[in-house]
Amino acid sequence: MHIPTIEWGVPISDKAKWDAILGHCQREGVQWLWMDIICMNQTKDSPEANREKAMEVPKMSSHFREATACLVIPDGYEVFSVAYKQVMGVYFAFANTGASILDNAVAIWNSMEMMNVVITDAWFSRLWTYQEFLLPKRHVLLDNQELDVDGIRRVVDWYHQILRNGSLKRPEGGKEYPFVKPDSELVIVGWSPEHMGYDLKEELKQRGCLDLVRVVDQTRRKKTAKDEDRLFALYGLISDDEKVPVEISPDSQDASGAHAAGEATLRLKWKQTMSKILTMGRVWPLLYNAIDPDDMVVGTNWMPKITTPRDHSRGIWSGPLAFDTIHATNQHAIQVSDSGLHIAVRKVGHVIGASVSIGDGGGELNKIIVCIWILMAKGYDIEPIVEQFKYGLAHADRDAVLPHEVEGSQIALEAALRAESLGECFKIFEKADLRKKLVYGDGVSGWNRQVLCLEVEGRSEPLVFLAWIHGSTQPVKGRCWVLDITSEPVESVKKWVIANRTAQNTFTKIGTMYARPCI
Repeated sequence: MHIPTIEWGVPISDKAKWDAILGHCQREGVQWLWMDIICMNQTKDSPEANREKAMEVPKMSSHFREATACLVIPDGYEVFSVAYKQVMGVYFAFANTGASILDNAVAIWNSMEMMNVVITDAWFSRLWTYQEFLLPKRHVLLDNQELDVDGIRRVVDWYHQILRNGSLKRPEGGKEYPFVKPDSELVIVGWSPEHMGYDLKEELKQRGCLDLVRVVDQTRRKKTAKDEDRLFALYGLISDDEKVPVEISPDSQDASGAHAAGEATLRLKWKQTMSKILTMGRVWPLLYNAIDPDDMVVGTNWMPKITTPRDHSRGIWSGPLAFDTIHATNQHAIQVSDSGLHIAVRKVGHVIGASVSIGDGGGELNKIIVCIWILMAKGYDIEPIVEQFKYGLAHADRDAVLPHEVEGSQIALEAALRAESLGECFKIFEKADLRKKLVYGDGVSGWNRQVLCLEVEGRSEPLVFLAWIHGSTQPVKGRCWVLDITSEPVESVKKWVIANRTAQNTFTKIGTMYARPCI
């Protein structure tokens, strides 16, 4: 649309939305409003516009942090406001008030339809709105309701809890929702914290910025029109020492040409950024779980692309980054070249055997259980993988393993994996409901898992570990090593890299595993 004094066509899809914005400002006495499509030159194929965007994009985080409030305009902004008001009303009436969930099941169940309207609005799934979500002091809707983004998270958690523990069941005559699967391991489809991006909110509050690869991992499912936005839309969230100069490439009239230009810009900026981080000694990009080789930047063997994964169930990385790997460093000189990295490492041990690639879920967990028990029966040292599973139970989803169940579950796990027979092992798993608990275990679940046998110098029995290796790659017999890529004190190392040796002193990463420094 064309607005007086604005030299370019303003890309607002709905004039009624623009009128609603103006109406809100008039009713509430708002004198100044920032909108990037009005305040930043949108002229296509304009060097001047690109220079202006390059100057303004780095300032966006300041705009969001320092504003009095952020006016949130969901795609379905009219129905959103109604749905949000109803959902929050139900939550405050029945959650943490002592009210009976059973007696109020009809009202609570019916409000889930409105909750789904809120959660699935595209405002939560777009990449460019992520800064709007995380940074402002306040969020308001067009009808001047306060939008409590932390409150939405509490409502989602509440619904998950009362469905999982059986407090809420579909009442007689209640509507069947396609997004509610109370009998499966995933209770509510599409209501995940990752979908909305809550997971990094607390980290941002504490540190004032986010680690780039971590935030890219978090937002990999969010939608954006241009490939280069995978980096630029997150620019205001990362620390100054990780930033490289922003350059906005001109749009091309040809769709394939625009994609190619965006991809080239993305690759260059991503490579410059990762190179800067690594040469500073920060090695955490290498400590991510297995990376799909098809999603690597051409010309490297370590650097993931920023793109939307083809297979959403597996993602670019096979599992989330463990927070305690972010601070891992290597203070020896690191050089980045077209052939890869030149980096000092410590050899941990030699991989002498590996299972097939194992997926997610309780059924797939059976394969891991069988592997562990058989290796135990053959005299292998299973202590590392047992300790990892115990940790998983202690840090599992709070609704899956209640605090008073942790110790008993850990004792049952140890007894099962060291049982005299495989049949007895599975009996204990069934009795203690360990499969279901481990599916929600931190550092246990996920795709692309393998059971590895590691030979360590000075130890008579091979050690058994759980590793993350992408299904398209395998440890090469006689040439696979576990490496410590940090220069941290050995006892403080949290994660190791698994790599195939391709030449003398040359390795290609294929996965990661949790460290056991005591060995």
